Formats: sequence, structure tokens, C-alpha cells
Amino acid sequence: MNHLLLPFTLALAAALTVPAASAQDARGSAVLAPDALFSRVSPNVWVAQAIDAQGKILASGSAVATGPGTAVTSCQLLAKASTVALKRDNVSYGATLVFPDVARDLCQLRIANFSAPPLGIAPANALQVGMPLYIVGSPRGKELTLGIGMLAGLRRNDAGGLEALQLAAQPEAGLAGAGLFDAQGRLAGLMSAAPAGSAASNLAMPAAWIADLPSRGQLAIERLAMEPATASASGAAGRAPAQTRPSVVEYQLHDRLTNVYRKVIYRADPATDDRISFNSGGWVEKPGGEVVSVTSPIAGEFDTAMPPGGWAKEKLKEEAAWRTRYDSTLGGTRINMDLSATVMEDTTLTVGGQEFKVVRIEYRGYTQRFANAGAVGGNQYGRYRAEVWFSPELGRVVRFEAKTRGGASGGAFQVNEALELVSLR
Repeated sequence: MNHLLLPFTLALAAALTVPAASAQDARGSAVLAPDALFSRVSPNVWVAQAIDAQGKILASGSAVATGPGTAVTSCQLLAKASTVALKRDNVSYGATLVFPDVARDLCQLRIANFSAPPLGIAPANALQVGMPLYIVGSPRGKELTLGIGMLAGLRRNDAGGLEALQLAAQPEAGLAGAGLFDAQGRLAGLMSAAPAGSAASNLAMPAAWIADLPSRGQLAIERLAMEPATASASGAAGRAPAQTRPSVVEYQLHDRLTNVYRKVIYRADPATDDRISFNSGGWVEKPGGEVVSVTSPIAGEFDTAMPPGGWAKEKLKEEAAWRTRYDSTLGGTRINMDLSATVMEDTTLTVGGQEFKVVRIEYRGYTQRFANAGAVGGNQYGRYRAEVWFSPELGRVVRFEAKTRGGASGGAFQVNEALELVSLR
């Protein structure tokens, strides 16, 4: 990896003349030479990629591994991402957001089967204006670089709490989530995702905040879960009957193959007729729940393999079983489906603390898939199984599960997904 030394300020000239791999500071702690520091901390710094539902990379930056299976990065870097990947060299890991602290722009990720060297955290009281700081990160997802700067200020709020670390000069662009290390190789902060040249581009989040992530992140998750429980004008908590138009429909999609969770959000468009449109016309439905069209699939198997009209019918009791054959080319893959549906038992499911009556529908059959949407030949078949829980009261699917695998060689495919309704608001 290349070591890109960025001399932010002439005040560091003396710090760069350390003759040995390490020296001693005034407190007797080991001070590392820049090359030794880079060698020590760089195994903890990874490229972080925010990826949308179609597999397109939305943004690239950095993440710092703080322990086995754990890393932290800028929340802004993850904005609008469907999945997150950590990469370096030829190694890649799927990551799951577990503790978001958007107010502080600090998010914690969980990575399965991931190990990292121990990393010390610099306590807030060890940060002194004028001390050298070293930035290790991947500018816009490129090769790791080393930047050298100086702590110019400690920004505090009215109560005296530490709000941000201010660098003496703006760092290289594209270093969102990069690690900011002190001369002992301890993590002192993380770079923000502020645009280059902006007033905040030379600010960093204190690493001491990482200790607060589990509690603050869990509180943020609980607050989000409480949103649909806010009483509406009718007095029903979290209810959005089928005849109303919800402004936001939020699901959570769980890819069980990678154990990655992500939000799926449908935002209502301005009403023009009796149809309900979401995401700039990407999803259009009727008030009773019948799906008119899907042109922008964002919920995995749920909408890319959806039967015409949706996974449920308006009069389920009168149509207790049916067969459907159809094809789809959403998401860049051509899919042929041959399914038999059977209406099963009535039950209840909880959404945002509110119970709703639902009908379970069982799908069984076969699917044929082509990686190239324009393909006409091939024999990439697989058995298909899906379970659908539909709420007539809400006029939409509350839970969806799908499993399939088939094909061989370059045409092999496998799906194991679960989608759950989180809230209507």
C-alpha cells in the first residue's frame, strides 16, 4: 500500500524528524514514527461501500474496525444504502448496521466472521490542542493513505461537552469514516462525511463517543419503533386502515444468506386519483392493496418476483386456491414463475405494538432464472416456496418469506429472504 504523507502544517516539522521507530513523549508513552504508526493501525482500516438495492455503489469511504466483528464509520456515508460492504485487497465482508447515532454521525457495524487487531481508544482528556494527529483512510474507496495533521481545537457545547475535533487544515477529500490516530496509535476520532471545502470538512467525531454507541444507538432504534405507536386522530395506535393513504410505508428486509438487514421505505407521492403511488411512481397500488405496477424494485424477492396484482387477492376467502404463471425482468434478471397458491389459516401479527388480523397464503412451485434478462434459452430451474401474511385491514402484506435455489455453474441462484412491515405513518 502507498503511504501518502500530507503535511498539513509546518508546525509538525519537528514531529516528523523522529529518528527511531518510536520515542517517548513528555508523559513517557511510546511515540511512533509515522511509518511505524501506519503499519500498526492500517490493518484496522477498511474500505466501506454503501450499496443500493440494485447493487450499485452509492458511496465509498472508510470504516475502522474496533474489535472482533465490529467497526465504526460515518452515518452520512451509509445514507440511502441497502447493504454495506467492507473491503480490502481481495477480501470482502457484508456488514450490518446495529447502532446508529445519526445526531453524532457515528454508526456501528456488525460483521460476521471478522477479526481485527486490538485497537486502543484515546480518552477525551488525552486530547490537547497542538498535538499531532494521523489520518489513515481510503479516499473515495481507493488505496489506504496516511495524512499528517494537527489538532487545532476542541469544540464544545454550552454544557462543556465535547462536540468535535477541529484539524488545523482540511484533509484530502473523500475520507469519510477514516481513522484519526494520536502519536501512540490510539484512535482519537473519525472523519466526517462533510463535503470538501465546507466549514465542517476539517472536523472529526471524537472516538470517545464509541463507548456511548450501544446505549445511544439502542435508544434511537427504540424511538424509531415507537413512531407508529403515536396515537392518530382516530385514537388507534399505529393504525393506517386500507382506505387511508399512508405517507410512509417501512419494511425491514433480512437476507438470511448474508444475515444482512436493511430498511425498505416507500414514500407516498402527491395524490392525483384513487390510486396510491410511492417513490415517484416506482410502486402503484389500489386502496384495497392490489398492485397496479412496480417499476423500481427495492425490496428484493418481494417485488422482483411479485405476481401480477400482488401476492394476495382482494377476496381471499372466495378464491382459496389459484395457479399463476408469469415472467418478470425487474432487477436485471429474467424470471419465469409457475406457482400454486393456497389460502391457509387466519392469525394475528404485531406491527408497531398493534395487533392486526392477517391471512397466511402459501405458494409452492418452480422458478426459472436467467442472469441476462434478454436470454431465451437455458434450463436454470429451481423449486420455489413463499409464505405471505396479508392484512385485509391494512390492505398490504405484513410479512413475506421466500426460499429458492437452483441452476448450475454460472447460472446458479439462491434466495432466502424475509420481509417484515415495521410501520405505516
